[in-house]
Amino acid sequence: MVDRHKAAMQFGSFMALIFVAWTLRATSFYEVDDAIASPTLRAVYSNLLKLLIWVLPAAGFVYWLKQLPPARYWAYSSPPRRWDLCLWVTAAFLLTTATFELSVGGKSISFVALDSTPLLIGLLSFLVSPLLEEIFFRGFVLKELSSLLTPTFANVLTSLLFVAIHLPYWLTHAGLARSLMATGAGVFLLSLLAGWLYAKSGSIWPPTVAHIANNILSALLVVRPV
Repeated sequence: MVDRHKAAMQFGSFMALIFVAWTLRATSFYEVDDAIASPTLRAVYSNLLKLLIWVLPAAGFVYWLKQLPPARYWAYSSPPRRWDLCLWVTAAFLLTTATFELSVGGKSISFVALDSTPLLIGLLSFLVSPLLEEIFFRGFVLKELSSLLTPTFANVLTSLLFVAIHLPYWLTHAGLARSLMATGAGVFLLSLLAGWLYAKSGSIWPPTVAHIANNILSALLVVRPV
């Protein structure tokens, strides 16, 4: 019980520091992003900060406090189980999302955003960024919470944290817009799916593939002209 309490305190303190650092990055220090004229360099900078603020500290936490190799702990190199089931569930989720957005969300499909995105920015936004987020939130946060809570509660709490870490940027740049709740709900559902895929497959790759596919779908879905 003492070890469990100590582990919870260590993890809670670590996450509090991560959230403080990321909130400052997304609010007070976001002017650094705005000052970078090149969109490509801005994308590089953004992903570098995710690596420095999220992934590397998480690797240090696992390596020094848990005395385990981070890649193995995150199931980074583990061969996925049940790839077939994971792909079918991911496809069903994406189809449901697209159907809802096209029929209720007032959106249509457009390839303009993808066609106009430079290759390096596309790779960073659609591939690297989702991988970094999945390593941190599924490979680290969900894994830690699963050792302290039931699997379902751990997945729900991880998903709430996943939404929460996006909130400072959303609130600073868009305010309490009507679309904030819908955006937050979509991110929450994606996180629940990613957590389920991680638990079912025992690997970081199925949730990463789902995250990548979801980001591409989001780029394709644009607000329908009035």
